[in-house]
Amino acid sequence: MTNKPFKPGDIEGIVKNAKRKSIKRNIIITTLLIIILGFIAIIGNGVIVSWAFNKASEGNELLYEISEPNVVIGQAKLSSGILSGEYIYQKYKLIEDKVVPWGTEQKAFNALGKNTPSAKYDSVSSGETKQGIRYYNPTNGQRMMLFYHPWLEYKTIQNDLSLIEKAPSDAVMEVAISFDRPFSVNEIQKFLNLRKKITWYWVNDYYKNDKKNLQGLHETGDSASLVYGFNATAAGGDGDTLGQNEDDYIAILTKLKGLGSYDYIVDRLLETEKENRNDGLILGVVVTGTKDELLKLKEDKHIRAISLGAVATDF
Repeated sequence: MTNKPFKPGDIEGIVKNAKRKSIKRNIIITTLLIIILGFIAIIGNGVIVSWAFNKASEGNELLYEISEPNVVIGQAKLSSGILSGEYIYQKYKLIEDKVVPWGTEQKAFNALGKNTPSAKYDSVSSGETKQGIRYYNPTNGQRMMLFYHPWLEYKTIQNDLSLIEKAPSDAVMEVAISFDRPFSVNEIQKFLNLRKKITWYWVNDYYKNDKKNLQGLHETGDSASLVYGFNATAAGGDGDTLGQNEDDYIAILTKLKGLGSYDYIVDRLLETEKENRNDGLILGVVVTGTKDELLKLKEDKHIRAISLGAVATDF
């Protein structure tokens, strides 16, 4: 065996070969790091979005406990994004033992689990009649209930007893009752004939200063999708139902506030509750029943408006 002397070209080849190996090694390491970091990012994003979705959907469920009378929501379907997401769910009206589809709604949320504020476009209006403008649910054409604030004056105020009289005998209906002044839950339970048919209480979410700012003649009442209140009953621990009052309403608001969800709504509701509680917080109620039951409203005092909402029949 003979040892050949190194030539300048040999050294140059060794260096080039070493560089190629180094570049390949760096490419492999970089690729592996990108794959690992990408995998971690995907897993991390999934964990964050899942946590945020659970928080956002919990806040949304609580929101429906103080809004949209007689509406319940179905299970939400999640669509994940990068540190954010969207979810969509079905809405239903429960009119005693009848279920009425009420459309779908989509919400967006961020990594903190806060729902993005969004405008409501869940009603369409018809031409003005003697009873004022009518609003309808775009999914099924059912009437939307309207609420009339006792502080405000309106061009027309609905009294839908004549519509109720025309309803089929097998129909069950929801009706929004607006009072002529604020009351407490206890007071309403004493004077309203259909007290056992109440499903929802409408609360005063106006500041006292709004009396001056809102003077003048208003076109129509507020749609059921724009008012706030609370359910008349809630599920108890043993499967029974418990009556709710103003304290339960505050408890829901406090829980929502703790989630940091819908602060732009909750803060105002907490403030107006404090302002209005002593004068009576409840401005109206929603009741359900048959034609014969609802026609008993003729006998009640303190009723300013009767607005018919969804109607459900056996077929």
